[in-house]
Amino acid sequence: MIDLYTIGSQHPGTDPTWTTIDIQGTVKNQPITPARKLAGLTYKPATQLYYTVAPTNPQGPLLCSISTAGALEILGPTGQNMTGGIAYHGADDCFYALSNEFDGSVKLYRITMSGQASELFTIALGVAVGLTYVQATDTFYALITQDNFTWFYSIKTSSTVTKLFGAGLRVFGGLCHSPSENLFYFVANEEDGFSYLWTLALSGSVVKRMGLGYNFDHAGISMSPWFGGSMNIKSPLEGERFVSGETTSLDANILNATGPSWNSDGIAWQSSIDGVLGTGSPTVTLSPGTHVITASKERLTQSVTVRVFADLGALYQAPPSPAEIGRVLGDFTFYWVDGTSGDPTQRWDSYPGFPFDQTSPNPSRTAVIAKLDVLRHQRFSQPLPYGTAATAYEQVRLHTHTVRVSLDTALNEAGGGVINLNRTFTTWWNNPSTPTVAAPYVHSLYLFNHESRHNEPGDPGHTTCTAWTGAPGINNGMDATFEPGSGYARAALYVMWVYKYARYDSPAMSTEAKNIMPAFKDRFCTHPTSSNPLVRALLTELWNA
Repeated sequence: MIDLYTIGSQHPGTDPTWTTIDIQGTVKNQPITPARKLAGLTYKPATQLYYTVAPTNPQGPLLCSISTAGALEILGPTGQNMTGGIAYHGADDCFYALSNEFDGSVKLYRITMSGQASELFTIALGVAVGLTYVQATDTFYALITQDNFTWFYSIKTSSTVTKLFGAGLRVFGGLCHSPSENLFYFVANEEDGFSYLWTLALSGSVVKRMGLGYNFDHAGISMSPWFGGSMNIKSPLEGERFVSGETTSLDANILNATGPSWNSDGIAWQSSIDGVLGTGSPTVTLSPGTHVITASKERLTQSVTVRVFADLGALYQAPPSPAEIGRVLGDFTFYWVDGTSGDPTQRWDSYPGFPFDQTSPNPSRTAVIAKLDVLRHQRFSQPLPYGTAATAYEQVRLHTHTVRVSLDTALNEAGGGVINLNRTFTTWWNNPSTPTVAAPYVHSLYLFNHESRHNEPGDPGHTTCTAWTGAPGINNGMDATFEPGSGYARAALYVMWVYKYARYDSPAMSTEAKNIMPAFKDRFCTHPTSSNPLVRALLTELWNA
């Protein structure tokens, strides 16, 4: 694992190199392009770049950035003598640097991102060899050598400077801080020029850690952005369910003591079933089964378990994970509404939590969530014949913000961005003669799509008319076209698409959708029409047969 970056040379007299340090014992270096003598090193999380100073450039000192791959870029001219170290200060998005003046003094400067330097105050007499900033205490710390002995200083921007304790002899290689350990790292040279990595604690403890190579003098050292961090898988969720053929987005970042420090660049992904999945943020299709998905970078790893099912019916029969439940609860504001006072069967307290039991006839919050999560996974081989969103779930989210689930009302209704669901939606079954058989979810979901239409602009509402079948007039019927249709049209179109164009629904669910269609005939004033040729074909197949 790359724990630290520094600028140094493995051999005397050679150009400085971009050096990575694994504190378990490995030091690697590569050329800096273009090659320059550099002083100081600090990291800015927002840009994911390191920053340094080229103090001896023929045209004058330069502020530079350097990538983790060692690519150097000039940002602009900066102040003279900035050889004592540089540190990034997030509060004002500026750098602070120490200069070694010709009169033997060390001064603190503020440097803008463009390189403009402003002198603040004098720190001490001596030679500054390292500077770092500790966000937790809003304090800068520096190493300053006086008479061949190096001292550890604390510096406040208020100009309070404190000489803390001695760090040792011949400290010349920069200073950085590890928030996860609350330790400082620096480089010190032996008499022959060979450099060692040391740690320093605020208690005064100074420990030699490992050899680095020659001539890390005044180069600067900085923690890697993932040192002391942890892998954080953002997607998929722990325990998440998928359907065979459904794409899965993999995404992660690295967290450290100060928050997110690195995105998914360079993170490697692996499945316990499918093997290597790619790097970065790939989109993959997983084989059926229970996978352990692992993200890794350097020595950092994290794994989550995901479940992939043959179809949506099998997914519906598996309990949603707590993370999946939380995602749906986060997409809408839910109100769980009690019914008649004093009737325990109409109180949500009688059915606590989110248990998963599809053999129970009792109301369940999980039944509501599981049905909506099926809608979230549902995809079709043809674009939906209504709305503007790519999926039925996202079409609902465009116009609905609140879901009220009541235990007493017999009505499903909606308006003003609110959908009211009745007790039937809270149960797994809809046939009292078979209470241990979960009802096909398409019944609940066509009702949900029906009501969501009433939250959309342009909903014409239901009308009273004579059914096109010639039956007596039916209250709350609809006009004769699917567009712009109201709730009945939306439900009919949704069921048509589940029957004909479902990608992940089982054949049994598609057949169930086909069997539902005749019930819609008495919900239209006349034989409905549509400008969509796919809809017209289904009308011929399903209603004119």
